[in-house]
Amino acid sequence: MSEPRWFQRSCPICEASCSLKILADREQREVLRIEGNADDPISRGHLCPKAYALKWVYEDPDRLRGPIRRVGRGADARWEAIEWSEAFDYAAERIQAVQAEHGPQALGAYIGNPSGFEVGASVFGGVFSAALKTTRFFSAATMDHFPKLVTSRILYGRANILPIPDIDRCDYFLCLGGNPMVSQGSLMSAPDMRGRLRALRERGGKLVVVDPRRTETADVSDEHLFIKPGADALWLFALVHVLFAEGLVAPGRFLDFTDGIDEVAQAAEEFSPEAVAAATGIAPDVTRRIAREFSAAERACCYGRIGTCTVEFGMLTSWLIDVLGILTGHFDTPGGMMFPRPPLGQVEPGAGGRPFQVGRWKSVAKGHPEINGQLPCAAIAEEIDAGGDERMRAFVTIAGNPVLSTPNGPRLDRALASLDFMLSIDLYLNETTRHADLILPTLTQLEVESFDALTSTTSVRNFARLGERVFDPEPGLLSHAQVVLEIAARLQGTTAEALEQQVLYQEATRAVKRHPETSTEQAVASVGDEPGPLRVVDLMLRGGPYGRGFADTGEGLDLAHLQEAGCAVDLGPLEPRFPELLRGEGQRIPLAHPYLMGDLPRLRAGLAQRSEPDQLVLVGRRQARNMNSWLHNFEGLARGRNRCTLLVHPDDATRLELRDGGQARITSRVGEVVAEVEVTDTILSGVVSLPHGFGHDGAGTKTGVATTRQPGANANALTDDELFDTPTGTSVANGFPVQVSAV
Repeated sequence: MSEPRWFQRSCPICEASCSLKILADREQREVLRIEGNADDPISRGHLCPKAYALKWVYEDPDRLRGPIRRVGRGADARWEAIEWSEAFDYAAERIQAVQAEHGPQALGAYIGNPSGFEVGASVFGGVFSAALKTTRFFSAATMDHFPKLVTSRILYGRANILPIPDIDRCDYFLCLGGNPMVSQGSLMSAPDMRGRLRALRERGGKLVVVDPRRTETADVSDEHLFIKPGADALWLFALVHVLFAEGLVAPGRFLDFTDGIDEVAQAAEEFSPEAVAAATGIAPDVTRRIAREFSAAERACCYGRIGTCTVEFGMLTSWLIDVLGILTGHFDTPGGMMFPRPPLGQVEPGAGGRPFQVGRWKSVAKGHPEINGQLPCAAIAEEIDAGGDERMRAFVTIAGNPVLSTPNGPRLDRALASLDFMLSIDLYLNETTRHADLILPTLTQLEVESFDALTSTTSVRNFARLGERVFDPEPGLLSHAQVVLEIAARLQGTTAEALEQQVLYQEATRAVKRHPETSTEQAVASVGDEPGPLRVVDLMLRGGPYGRGFADTGEGLDLAHLQEAGCAVDLGPLEPRFPELLRGEGQRIPLAHPYLMGDLPRLRAGLAQRSEPDQLVLVGRRQARNMNSWLHNFEGLARGRNRCTLLVHPDDATRLELRDGGQARITSRVGEVVAEVEVTDTILSGVVSLPHGFGHDGAGTKTGVATTRQPGANANALTDDELFDTPTGTSVANGFPVQVSAV
């Protein structure tokens, strides 16, 4: 009988990617205990309730443990098991048949957030996407952080050059539309935010939260400002106005490589604190004080998250957050907004990028332009049901549940049922995958090794971390990497092994640019012949900024180094990287880029509209035991009181005759839901809040806990699929109008 032992790996649920210690009995295939890894220099022993989801997913009786194919339609439909080889052939044949009859664009694909935490998806996602031979790509990004990607692409030349708060060294933290006490930082991978914010205040710093709800982060702040949802761009422009009006602009070295400061000053003139006060709900004297405090602080960060992205003016808000940092000198400097240097070299200086452009192709139904290679996820349903002869007829989903997580979910639910073919790569039969013709489940996180590729690009400190595989792969299941390579191979008329070699040689060609003494063949030979994504990771590590290179005697990172470490390797604090990191023309920042300035007329119109009497608007909220729709099928996270409640201010509750614990009907242009009322003064009057990711109806699904314990109401049955941040195609999931009445 085997003795249980401890394994080290990171949590794949959110961007914090906390390092865990997992006590497991391999022979019995049982997880006995999960703890935070106190030896890890990045997460320092922190973990939250979501960490046990690794155990619960692995043990979940509802999880699919082999490919299944749908036979029949409608009430007569049933699922049957199918062998892997037959499943791959079936997927390729059906996709190719649809494309042969209707063209390559008859196929679309949606990529969900969990794939970002799967190293196989990170390494082989590109070759899989290319094999689909379509440009109809959608992802969860246009319901999340897409405006930030667009502004980074415009200002710095690449979408993945993202400013991250140097939270551990700042002394003034201005937080807009984010709740890092619950999220542990999104676009700010920072485990144990409670401890980090406590340390900020203990060293004499100040935390200011700007949010329409008094969040968990606001509860520990020095100051909380209620702001009307979606008004962040107006308020930030008012801060910028004060900087210019009071001579507080001090960009320092950024003057040498930044264009357009005068144009920004001119644009800010009309957005004085007095002009925006009615629209934002923040008094002018408070706005002026915050501008002065921020500019005077020695080290300051202005951080905005999903509440500043999924709103009417998400791009302008994301832009103005960076403008505020640049104009005050709190940018690319210790204690300000800084830029990580991840170990795989994803964000390294290089040749200038191509000019920013949009609309290289467009959606068929409404003509939404492509932006950074994606179409708005809100357009998925209309591309199926309103695209005419050019409609989307086949669809691939990867680790996502867009029926619950994208706008107008009921319409998408109906549209998916009309497809000619649908393939889902997913662990569950859920509200989306129930429409698939074929579902291909993959190994769970405990059955594969991990590497924190994504979160090292958003971390508040540079690091590299490899995670151990806890259990040998369950018989009959394949990894995500194996599944996407096999499908791609059949679509390309080649083999999975050949495609893996193709990716390996592509990355080797990039990696040896830092090591001209090494040939591509030598680089490939240095990482051995064990198949899988970690061989590619090893190659990228060796050729990356901290790498040992490809000789036997080099010093620095490689896979073996990380295997020996047993936790994260600390690569040091964030360091200044500009202007060398800039990829735009002439390595300059176009602060007043025409695409950004071109959205100002819409903002002016919005200012006029927002100064009129208020209407009731809805916002979401983050919860510590939720992660979108992923984690609702686990008893350990579903127990307790109902969390899918509608927060309502007491004044609004009185006016609408709502009672605490009663039921409310929430209606928007596209749908209605019913939810339990929670009357609280933590929400701004005129605003109601419903969490995202619920709405498990159980019909045709296999998620027993989710559909019986806390099914909840689908907030995205209310999200309007015609409301966008126009220049980025990001859905307005926060701050859209609703009507509320008592049931």
